[in-house]
Amino acid sequence: MEKKTLYRYFGNCATEEERIQVLEWTKASPENLKEFCRERNIYNAILLSTDNIQRTKYDFRRLVINSRAQLLRIAAVVILLLSVAFGSFYLTMGDRIVPLYSLTVPAGNSNTLLLPDGTKVWLNAGSTIKYPSSFLGMQRNIEIEGEAYLEVTHNRWKPFIVNTPNGKVKVLGTKFYVTSTLKEKDFMVSLIEGSVKISSGEKSAMLKPGYRAQFKDGEFKQSVIRTFETELWKDGIYYFKDKSFDELMEGFEKCFGVKISIDKDIKSTEHYTGKFYRYNGIQHALQALQHDFNFDFKWDKELNTIQITSKHK
Repeated sequence: MEKKTLYRYFGNCATEEERIQVLEWTKASPENLKEFCRERNIYNAILLSTDNIQRTKYDFRRLVINSRAQLLRIAAVVILLLSVAFGSFYLTMGDRIVPLYSLTVPAGNSNTLLLPDGTKVWLNAGSTIKYPSSFLGMQRNIEIEGEAYLEVTHNRWKPFIVNTPNGKVKVLGTKFYVTSTLKEKDFMVSLIEGSVKISSGEKSAMLKPGYRAQFKDGEFKQSVIRTFETELWKDGIYYFKDKSFDELMEGFEKCFGVKISIDKDIKSTEHYTGKFYRYNGIQHALQALQHDFNFDFKWDKELNTIQITSKHK
């Protein structure tokens, strides 16, 4: 199978004849199916390595990696996808085989992704997305656990549905943040543009732009969005409000991708509010905290661990 045909298929640019050709080829042998998935991973890596993930008509016949730095960057993303955070599954719809992909963002990172319909997704550290290689049928279904920001491509005939551990968001085309995790059982949606229908169990609600909804005590509670402090992760900022020292260290583990151990004799009754830029690093954040709380820390960069101890211990 010619790669240019596969990439046209991945980018939803293939003709109906080419689509049939690709599907018949994937069914012909297990080796073909493996190659299909391998090329799809590379395609995703190219999208993930693009700084500005605008909708682009890629011509892969002319795609030339003309700098060693860009080549290494894409190779690094490919390694990440293949060895750490990416899985492939398969969904059969009629006579069509549709690969399903699962991407988990490691701690200390955030990631962007362009879905087959052109929808843009930003994922925070520790978040997982599952999506098909092509949206078939009458709906566009994906799954998200964690924190995400989505700019959904409008399609009035095919609703876009985000399934989370604690609820669903149904849209036609819009921009919104969603937070939902298994651990904390939270479900929160902040709407920027358009309108969405949110649901959890038997409860549902419509959300207007500029409002935030949180499912709590069996009901959706809506409020006007006055700040986007809790969504600053999209810009590489870790924001925290009224957090204990232990809670703050848990947040640092997720934000900076490091394991932190705290000695038992560390006692702090203080609660902290503020923000740190991820690019400044964990050392800068801990040193800033030392101005308010008397502690030492030792960073083992080889093991990527930090030990928090009492001052002068």
